[in-house]
Amino acid sequence: MVFMVSSESIEKACSEVGEYSDEEMVGEFDRFFRAQPAICDFVVESTHEGGQRVQELSLFLSYMIFKSVETDAAGSVTKVSPETIEAGYRETESWMERLSQADATQLHASIAASLQRDTEPYLLQYVISELNEPMDDGTELNEEEKGEVFFVAKTVIESLKSQSKGRIIEVD
Repeated sequence: MVFMVSSESIEKACSEVGEYSDEEMVGEFDRFFRAQPAICDFVVESTHEGGQRVQELSLFLSYMIFKSVETDAAGSVTKVSPETIEAGYRETESWMERLSQADATQLHASIAASLQRDTEPYLLQYVISELNEPMDDGTELNEEEKGEVFFVAKTVIESLKSQSKGRIIEVD
C-alpha cells in the first residue's frame, strides 16, 4: 500500500505553520486560495451553514492537508478540479455510509480497520486529533460540528489524493 503523505511531512508542515506570523499566515491562505480555488470554494460552500467556527476550522484543516501534501511532494500540487472534488465527495459519502452501517459496538473497530485500509491514515489521524482539541477560545465543537468538519476534510484528502498519482505539475 502506498501512502501519499508521511507522518514526518505532516509534522514538518505543522511545525512550519506554527512559526508563521499572522501576516505570513494570511499570505499562505492567499497562496492556498490561488493554488486550489475549487477546494476553497467547496469548503466555504459546504460549511457556510455550520457557522464561523466550523468554516474556519474546515478551511484551516484543508490548508494543513494541502501544506502536508505539498511538503510530501516536495513542490507544487496539481490544481484540483470541481469534478475531482465531486468524486472525492462521493467517495467520502460511501465511506461514511459503510461506517454508519456498523452498530455501536462495531463502530470503533470499523473505524480502526478503515483507517488501516485507507491510503491516508496519517492525514486522517491528524484531522481527528485536531477535532478533539479545544478551539482557540477554549470551547469545543459538538459532535455534529466535528462530523461536518471531518466530512469536509476527508473530501479534501480524497480530492488531493486522486490528483497526485505521481504527477507533479506546476500551478500558474
